[in-house]
Amino acid sequence: MKSTARELLGKEVLDANAKVIGKVVDINLDIDKATILNIVLKTGLIKKSYILPRDIEKIGDKIVLRIAGDEIQKA
Repeated sequence: MKSTARELLGKEVLDANAKVIGKVVDINLDIDKATILNIVLKTGLIKKSYILPRDIEKIGDKIVLRIAGDEIQKA
């Protein structure tokens, strides 16, 4: 699965039950290891949550997760 950070920003995120969770607003990186630490989602007016790359099932027009919404880490 390959995508650029620019392509991910603003994408809508759905949980494993196809429920809309939020939109991607940031990506935290480990520059030394060249890896993604987590992806930051805006899940409400001011609420944010994090998902890990391993939680992603598929990236297309939307990002579909392998996990349910209640399993997502709150910021």
